[in-house]
Amino acid sequence: MKGKKKIEVLFKKYIENTISENELSQFHAFSQMEENQKQLEELMEAYFLSDLNTFPELHEKSGAVESLAWAGIQKSLGMHKSFRAKKSLLFTRFAAAAAVILLMLSLSLYFINMPWQGVNFRSKDYGNDIQPGTNRATLISSTGVVYKLSESKEEVVIDKNSIRYKDGTVVADQQSGQDVTLSTPRGGQYRVTLVDGTKVWLNAASSLSYPTNFTGKERRVRLVGEAYFEVAHNAKQPFIVTTDGQQVKVLGTSFNLNAYREEHKTVTTLVNGHVQLSTEGIGTPQQLFPGEQAVLQNAGFEVAKVDAALFGSWKDGQFRFKATPLVEALRQIERWYDLDVDYTGIPTDIQIHASISRDKKLSTVIHALEKISDLKFDVKGRSVKLMR
Repeated sequence: MKGKKKIEVLFKKYIENTISENELSQFHAFSQMEENQKQLEELMEAYFLSDLNTFPELHEKSGAVESLAWAGIQKSLGMHKSFRAKKSLLFTRFAAAAAVILLMLSLSLYFINMPWQGVNFRSKDYGNDIQPGTNRATLISSTGVVYKLSESKEEVVIDKNSIRYKDGTVVADQQSGQDVTLSTPRGGQYRVTLVDGTKVWLNAASSLSYPTNFTGKERRVRLVGEAYFEVAHNAKQPFIVTTDGQQVKVLGTSFNLNAYREEHKTVTTLVNGHVQLSTEGIGTPQQLFPGEQAVLQNAGFEVAKVDAALFGSWKDGQFRFKATPLVEALRQIERWYDLDVDYTGIPTDIQIHASISRDKKLSTVIHALEKISDLKFDVKGRSVKLMR
């Protein structure tokens, strides 16, 4: 496919929210080339000027953000002030169609550092900037002994006889058969290899309870919060993860499980393999296949096809949002930077497309949200709220 046609196809997929991670990378690469800038501007302008009947969802939301969007649209597309003065049907259609798209599209362009006119990615000058989370966790044995794990390490290995880091450094001798709990604070993450070879990435403000030796007919662990699992295959001893209200049964597979209590839902995203989900009140277990996501809410499962790689990207050091509600994205940021966010007044109907490294300082993230959405956040210490 020739370059110009390829950009058109990728642009359409991007706007329609059907673009894959690989295609998004291609789109990013194309946008970095100077010779493609004119075509990208033409595509944006053509899209904004299209008939609103084609995009009724934009028409419904446009009124609330029309005035907010206009200044950014005018600056981004290099239009003259005289054009704005002509309050014509063309302007009305243009501003209405562009308003919500500007908030969604420019935010994505901003975070993946596309060369968009008028957007300059730089940190705000906070007096006391907040650093991102690090490798922090504690390991608590069933006897009550607490081990504070090293921040200079990233993985702990549990076997029948010892607790050690991946490099072989011994943390402590361990009695076989004990139950232990690995816990991360807000602003912390850690990785553990269980005695059967299963690898688990534990996200911030999460805990995983498990035995130092799996005996019997199953391998059972309990999760609060979020974790990514790469389960070692053992057909004779299925691996079971329990959370509040849900049980995941697997033999050998990779999946992300989000069970934060404050989210009021459990989200299971399967990368590969096969899992079986069950919950009280539903007699037939829910089967899940690669590329599918099950959301448990109100005692029922809702299954949909998703880009599974997005939901495990946090373990690779990335925030990746695709049509993610702003409030939900803020909760992820809140846990990673150990913040106290006041959600009063924060719009619940804004969805964002964004990709940003989790090693950025808080000021970078806040500045980006402010510059693109035109929201203003007041940051004092670790408290964040929306300024009126």
